[in-house]
Order: sequence, then C-alpha cells, then structure tokens
Amino acid sequence: MPKKAVSTASAKAQKPKRKPPTPFHPAAFTALGHYLREYDAVTLKEEQLLSKQALRIDILIIKKSPAIRIDRCWARIFRGHNIVEYKSPVGAAPSIHVFNKVLGYAGLYASQEKVSQADMSASIICFKKPKKLLETLEKDLDCRGLQKEPGIYYIMYNGTAPEKSLAIQVVVSSELPDSEFLLKDLNRNIGHAGAKRFAELYEKDEEHMGHLSLWLKTVLCENLEFLLKEEYVKDYDEMIKQMAIKTGVSDAFRQEGEQKGRLEERRSILEFLRNGHTLEEAEKKFVLT
Repeated sequence: MPKKAVSTASAKAQKPKRKPPTPFHPAAFTALGHYLREYDAVTLKEEQLLSKQALRIDILIIKKSPAIRIDRCWARIFRGHNIVEYKSPVGAAPSIHVFNKVLGYAGLYASQEKVSQADMSASIICFKKPKKLLETLEKDLDCRGLQKEPGIYYIMYNGTAPEKSLAIQVVVSSELPDSEFLLKDLNRNIGHAGAKRFAELYEKDEEHMGHLSLWLKTVLCENLEFLLKEEYVKDYDEMIKQMAIKTGVSDAFRQEGEQKGRLEERRSILEFLRNGHTLEEAEKKFVLT
C-alpha cells in the first residue's frame, strides 16, 4: 500500500523551532564597557560600519588621549584605535580566515578614518586557545604567538618592528585570571568558581545591575540548569524580576521571556528538581537542550 503523502504545510508545521541565538556578542560588549567605564578618555562603539554593506567591526575602542593607560591585561596592547573581534564560546575556534578578515578590517578602518596602523591594535577574543591558527601563522606567515600573560598571546611578525606596524593579539578568555571573570565566565560551562562569582555579582549594588544586566542574563540563561541544580540560583523568575526592577527594563525582560516561551518551562524544571528528582529525570521529562 503506498505511503500517504505529507503536505508541505504539514511538514513545516512539524519541524521544531530553532533556538534563538544567544546574545554573546552584546554581552561581551557589555563586559568590556563595564571594565572601561572609569576611563573618561575612552570611547566604545559596537558594530562599527566599514561600508554601506555588512562589514562591521564587532567592537571599536578609541582612546581619546594617547597617554591614558588601561590597567587590564587584554588592554595593554591598546593604542589610539583598537579593533576587537569577539568569537562566541559556542562557535568554532578562530581560523586563519578570521585572522585575515580582522587584518582586512584594520586596513579598511585605517583608510576610512585616515589613521596610521602604527596607532592601531587588533584583538581576537575567543574562549579556547586556537592552536591551529597559531601553528598556521608560524608556518605560513612567518609570525609567532608570544604569550605575554595568561590568556594573552601577541602575534609578532619576524623582522618587523612592532611599534611601526599594527599590534595584534589573541585573547583566550578561558585562560584569563579570575580578575577578568566577565570575559572568562561568559560561556556555557562556568563551573562552581564561576557560579560563585555570578552569585556574588548579582548580590552587589544597583550600579552593577545597570551596567551588567545583559551579561548577567546571558550567563544565567546559558547556565541555568547547573545554577538551579547546584542552588546558586533559588528562583529564576524572582531573579529576572529583580534584575528588571533594578534596571528599569521590566517590559523588555518579560517580552523576551514570552517570545522564547521558556519561563514557564524553567519554573516547572525548578519545581521538579526541588521535589527530589534527578537531573537525568528532568532531562527526560523536559527534553533539555
């Protein structure tokens, strides 16, 4: 007996909805902005346009005064104009193509803004050390990755005076010291140390809420299962409510929660775990992904 044909409309209806992308890039912009907020002579710009088409620098940091020194391990390389390419912790490690793209962005920016590349730096921030990229740079481009500090790798061209060319670094956020936890903990597996830092940060004053609400929400959503199970977070809905009240964006928080359709599910998961069920049972019941 021939199989019954399934209509195109039915097939589309049965297809599961894709999970909305996690806003890691805006959260990284928030983290860097928080670290740099005390420097009046520093300007931070997000998604700087390089052309009429979709050529955007993830983050652009401009020092208004050449004398200013930013006391952060990832900012010691900074000059007047600083390009930052941020790679999501859930994406692939940056490749030679990403490196070449950043160099291209630097060239375009220098041309458009009429600045010297000797007054520029380019940073690639990623979660894991891009071993293949560093090997390729050394083998094919006569460069070497020099580790200056934990998580900080300067890319040096052999035979070229560093002060006369574009300064380049790779920042491996998972290797950074705990003092840079806003970058280090921006991932899907913060562990107990990161969870403690998250909980402590949430308990701080409203100034942190105003600067870091997006960072807190991103880390919370991506690590919710672990935070609930280990009781670093007691009540998701209450935390979201308090963050919304303190930052004055309750409508935005609520609308996003409704769009994702996950608030009710999270409440149910929390209650299920509190009733003594195991994480494995919760995974089966709620199909956690």
